Amino acid sequence: MKFKHILLFIFSIFSFAIQAQINPNYFPDFVANPNNPIINYGDGFADATWNDPCVIKENGQYIMYLTSAIGIVLSPTNTVKVYRKVSNDGINWSLSPATPVMEPALGTYYEGGTETPSVVKKDNTYHMYLTCYPPGNNPAEFVIAHATSNDGITWNMDATPIIESDGSNSIYGDLVGEPGAMVYNDSIYLFFTAAGTLNSQAVQCIGLMKSADGTNFTSPQIAVQLPQDVYSLADNYWGLSTPSALAINDTIYLFTDVARTINGEWTQVALHQFKTIANSGVWYHDTLPIHTMQDFVWTDGDYLSTLLAPTPLIDDNGLLRIWYAGYRIADVNGVDTTYNVYFDSLGIMHINPDFWGIGTSTYQFPLATKFTDFNNDEFKLNYFPNPAKEKVYMRFNKMIKDGKMNVYDMAGRIVIWQSILATNNLRIDVSTLQTGIYFLEMQEGDMRFYGKLVVQK
Repeated sequence: MKFKHILLFIFSIFSFAIQAQINPNYFPDFVANPNNPIINYGDGFADATWNDPCVIKENGQYIMYLTSAIGIVLSPTNTVKVYRKVSNDGINWSLSPATPVMEPALGTYYEGGTETPSVVKKDNTYHMYLTCYPPGNNPAEFVIAHATSNDGITWNMDATPIIESDGSNSIYGDLVGEPGAMVYNDSIYLFFTAAGTLNSQAVQCIGLMKSADGTNFTSPQIAVQLPQDVYSLADNYWGLSTPSALAINDTIYLFTDVARTINGEWTQVALHQFKTIANSGVWYHDTLPIHTMQDFVWTDGDYLSTLLAPTPLIDDNGLLRIWYAGYRIADVNGVDTTYNVYFDSLGIMHINPDFWGIGTSTYQFPLATKFTDFNNDEFKLNYFPNPAKEKVYMRFNKMIKDGKMNVYDMAGRIVIWQSILATNNLRIDVSTLQTGIYFLEMQEGDMRFYGKLVVQK
């Protein structure tokens, strides 16, 4: 979210690290695009303040839902709206359509603003979850709304929000917003930012609700809270926000930002990751952030600067990609030392486009580099169907006398192992595997074949 740093988590003074486990970095080697930000302030239309990315991929095309106002000053006539951009490579983006796909409407509960969209597709219907509020931009009045679409462009907003803060004695009694949705086990998992009370004490956390139809959700539960062993309250770290998640086989990876006070301002300073295995309810957290503000020139300020809203996606080549928002308005104590903010001849304030926008980073899974290493005619493997649901049938170009087939998940773990003895045919049962991307490794002596298999239930 934008422009709410002081008020956003006024109730988050206390935080309790309920996830009891620490893990080394799951994806320690995210490589940032050298041209970050790849979407700049003003790209698409004048003074566009791009923020809150959510990325999905369909039919070989990347689709990003993101927000913008006109400039950084909000008013009843200048509100935050949701736009849609498309890309063939995840780097170069264009508006499609040129107009907002979701925006405030007079006389509604979302008249003041529409922010932080999260879009998933389930059963041929697109679902958008977003933060909305009435005029005034008051965090205590934030709600999470839900809209549906048949094409991802024209949306129908529900008449009422799916959850709102109500002052109750709950984890979301004081604030709710910033939804991050994912489809897992044929349900929609909705993570969100919450502030309220737990056992009569103030709490700020990432909450979680689940739904079979996208509209009716379970009661909110705590997913994760600020890990004190990494981000101490004593060092002015306050909480987590802007969650987004993806599933890799039986593991859910959750990405958030981390908030800290800098010069009295509530500032999102880093991106972090958590994971849970097989719906165990036990969350592990990394020992280090993915990125911090200081990693990038365009976010490396200490006054009204931020890094937030990570959104993950695994592309068709097995590459883990994240996109995120950030900006750097001013430096020390509000003194602009790099001309990030400037005024035109009419006295209108503008932002240097190099210091506001959307960035991206990638992580290359080790096995993904092996896709074509030994894919030659002598040892080529044909396999079908792909995607598969229960069985995969394989045929080799030559007789395999003594080999084996390994199936790896995205974490590099062998999930299926099968011998190949004196045959050029093989059948593998994948019915026990979760929906996801897997790697095939066929071995005979020093020869190897690597390929990609999609399991879709």
